[in-house]
Amino acid sequence: MTRNLADPQYLSDHAEAGLFSPFHFHRVFRSVTSVTPARFLAALRMAAAQRLIIRDSPRIIDVCTAVGYLSLGTFTTQFTRLVGVSPRRYLTLVEQHGQQRIGALADCTAPPVAPTSTGGVLSGEVLPAPGELAAEGLLCTGMFAHGVPQEVPVSCTWRARPGLVELPLPSLPRGSKVQQILSVWFPARLRVVDALLDSVGTNRRVGATVVSLGSPHSTFRVCLRRTAPSDPPLVYALPLLIAEASADRLASRTEGR
Repeated sequence: MTRNLADPQYLSDHAEAGLFSPFHFHRVFRSVTSVTPARFLAALRMAAAQRLIIRDSPRIIDVCTAVGYLSLGTFTTQFTRLVGVSPRRYLTLVEQHGQQRIGALADCTAPPVAPTSTGGVLSGEVLPAPGELAAEGLLCTGMFAHGVPQEVPVSCTWRARPGLVELPLPSLPRGSKVQQILSVWFPARLRVVDALLDSVGTNRRVGATVVSLGSPHSTFRVCLRRTAPSDPPLVYALPLLIAEASADRLASRTEGR
């Protein structure tokens, strides 16, 4: 799947390679990765597109074909939906904020996304990876409808280190009470652009759990760990959007003096 992003990929081919029926492969894949093969492939393609945009700054049409899309419009729509910004704006934000250190973003209080909130909060705890301390950096915790950090989270928050977390309770459609809580931690020394280019996840820690919002006393606990090959790529550009919000907040303070 990762070696042939520019080629058409079919569920039956992946199932045959694993000696499964398509139905059984789909079920096992989702059980291992928390997402369907189609969502995993979309995340791989968007992550590869982000790296191409950052490293080479090519024409968007070239990025589009390099990651397996035949239509520029479809690629742009998919990129914007999953990453959070259009390809051109993504490149602009990387040029403007990519050199910022991750550690400088934790104090930003202006949310890059503002989901509709019920006014309540969901309390939880994010624990550091086994054998590691709760070090300074940027811990992002979001609520997603699927087990992959793509698309705008229905709720999100961030802080400097693992610990107690409070997520604003979002207003959800009927039948959407079960949500994925996903956390990712980046070390303070890392630049934003390095976090976006880290396809293997060497410098980040991740963790996830499922929470049911139907219970009046819902809480959650997430244990961070090192990334695994079965983890979907980090697609949603939250560090970049936080960097933009942080810069806007600083500019507003300067203008107000």
